[in-house]
Amino acid sequence: MNMQLIGAFLAELRKEKNLTQDELGEQIGVTNKTVSRWENGNYLPPVEMLQILSKFYGVSINEILNGERINDSDYKNISEENVKSALNRSNVIIRKHKKIMNWIIAIVVALLYITVSVISQKWQYTWIVWVVYCAYRTVENIVNYFLNIHVNLK
Repeated sequence: MNMQLIGAFLAELRKEKNLTQDELGEQIGVTNKTVSRWENGNYLPPVEMLQILSKFYGVSINEILNGERINDSDYKNISEENVKSALNRSNVIIRKHKKIMNWIIAIVVALLYITVSVISQKWQYTWIVWVVYCAYRTVENIVNYFLNIHVNLK
């Protein structure tokens, strides 16, 4: 997925409708800065915006993601490539979020351990470690479960 190509295509489609970025933003419910970011290739519109833009411009989402209009003979191949690219991008983002979530969980567990230890003023109890560890693993499994469901639905 070439973000610059997508942005240029979105700008071309907007200009075909004789709209400014500000006017387009008003019509679809975003700011002109957001439209500018899309058209400059800095950001990809979210899925719900891709649907709105697709209807608004009368092109398919695949054509937007491809950055040009697609003829019927190439449509299937290009659609497959766009889906693969989107899935790869999603997997990278999900892996990044999993790492962040694991760090957050580890920090929360450490704070919980320290809090319980300070309140009880008995640092030597190993059961605190086991409770905290079990809590950490439970939360981690719940987060992984919901992330896996999210990946499988796509």
